[in-house]
Amino acid sequence: MNLLRRCLIFQLIWTFLPGMTLLPYDVTAAQTTQERPYITTADAELRKGPGAKYDVIRTIPRDTRIEVVSKEGSWLKVQSQYGREPGYIDGQYARPIAGAATKSKTFLGPGTYITTGEVNLREGPGTKYKVLRRIPKDTRINVIRIDGDWLRVESKKGNPPGYIDKRFAEKMP
Repeated sequence: MNLLRRCLIFQLIWTFLPGMTLLPYDVTAAQTTQERPYITTADAELRKGPGAKYDVIRTIPRDTRIEVVSKEGSWLKVQSQYGREPGYIDGQYARPIAGAATKSKTFLGPGTYITTGEVNLREGPGTKYKVLRRIPKDTRINVIRIDGDWLRVESKKGNPPGYIDKRFAEKMP
């Protein structure tokens, strides 16, 4: 009798809940991760979604540094640092950069920063905006706010304000 009851319950569950899984969680669900630098190990097709069935946006060349913001199965979601469309690459074509997670710059907010390389000063926070001028490496800059991956810079000498990519600046002590 007990065995018959178990079989009936199992059959009812199986019949009325076809989407039910015996796994403790859905393995196809997005697995979030911290934003982390990776490097491509081969030319990788950046796709609109996590799978080969999605259209290719563009090809990312081998040995390109990319920022991975999440994972979906074996697919890595890549966020552009240049304002381009995000997409997915197959995880077999990229690997985390060893030790890169511990190398992070601190952006504490407004204050004096120094450029770590020659950088474009742009009209707005993204590469789609016009370049106003180039700022040389080792130039002190006055940051008034942080806007995502961009620093809003104002001149103390009367030059026009603009934005620079925060990867090219470090806060002064």
